Amino acid sequence: AAFSAVADDATASYYNPGALGFFRNTQFSLIHAPWLPALAPDMFYDYAGFVKPLNQGVIGGHLIYLNLGEVVANDESGNYLGSWTPYDMALTLSYGFKLHENLGVGLSGKLIRSFLAPRDILAVVIGEPSGGTATTFAFDGGIFYTGPFKGFTGSVVIQNVGPGVRYTGSGKRDPLPYLLRLGIAYRPIWTEMHKVTLSFDVNKILVNITRDLNKYGPTWVAWEAFKHIGVDYTLLDIISLRMGYFIDKDGAREGLTFGAGIKFKNFKFDIADDSRIYDFDETGNRRFSLTYVMQK
Repeated sequence: AAFSAVADDATASYYNPGALGFFRNTQFSLIHAPWLPALAPDMFYDYAGFVKPLNQGVIGGHLIYLNLGEVVANDESGNYLGSWTPYDMALTLSYGFKLHENLGVGLSGKLIRSFLAPRDILAVVIGEPSGGTATTFAFDGGIFYTGPFKGFTGSVVIQNVGPGVRYTGSGKRDPLPYLLRLGIAYRPIWTEMHKVTLSFDVNKILVNITRDLNKYGPTWVAWEAFKHIGVDYTLLDIISLRMGYFIDKDGAREGLTFGAGIKFKNFKFDIADDSRIYDFDETGNRRFSLTYVMQK
């Protein structure tokens, strides 16, 4: 989503911890997404996050759990070895504050755990008696800027700065997906009845960025980054409709995205669909979220 320069709900610790300093209410969010059911019907993604203002600054955090679906292993002769469910999980704690009236900064620390396969299966398949699970840590940092004119916001976010992961004792350490996210947003209409937000994000994986610049040049690097532009319309602060366009040329993902939300008292329910960005027949890639905002 093109959200790093908006980041106005309890997903802010994920999209941009620099936006935390602008929160005035405690919020909680839950997200569930059956992930790419056309590829794996039992794969799913869950998110639980919060934001809480303090006397000085704002804390936030979230837990992400990606279940990759059941895997079955057989040896070279076709004999059944076992089944298991790989997963990735990340626990993040964030802190943000206003460095200036128009400038927020934030920092996140995260613990990452990834499980690929049981040790006994690895011992049989690849002869590696240990491994299959990796644990590491990483940091995110974000800046959130409001101005130079009314309705405009901008963001710079760095994610997943850490030592990488290693699944086996004899294997090499793989880098985390270091990510640079740049975003802008503009609210041309912001009244009690009508609210319109335009947003744009550019996301670039920074792994091997120096090599890519030297080998392919800055034009290719900019082309390879994935981009998302979106528009959000809200009526009477109750009903929201969204539409966007996502481009990831290198990953062969491109197409329209949609979303809608409804607010009732302190609760907001939202659904998003990005099924059309994939180059295979995917019709059910939807995300469901519930947000609760505590009133002072």
